[in-house]
Amino acid sequence: MKNGARFFAAIAALATLLGGLSAIAASPSPELVNLERQVSLELAHVRDSGPTDPAQRKQLFEASQMEQKGEAAIESGDYKSAEDSLLKAQAILRQFSE
Repeated sequence: MKNGARFFAAIAALATLLGGLSAIAASPSPELVNLERQVSLELAHVRDSGPTDPAQRKQLFEASQMEQKGEAAIESGDYKSAEDSLLKAQAILRQFSE
């Protein structure tokens, strides 16, 4: 009986360890997290300036959609797609500072 309990405890400990490792491996890179923060801040800044030109408002809407798509991709674990979407959003937002 003691051997069975030890065996079960060892398996439970191993499962906990492997679960923790997969959670670490599944987290986004620091660079991607930083990119998401930058895009969010740039988007908020452009929204605060409130462009009134219809073409700029359309660009702002597109950037907002790309940012939301990037956030959704991060949540689903699709980090490559998230990076692509966030970079597109950032490129659109940078046009406002030109």
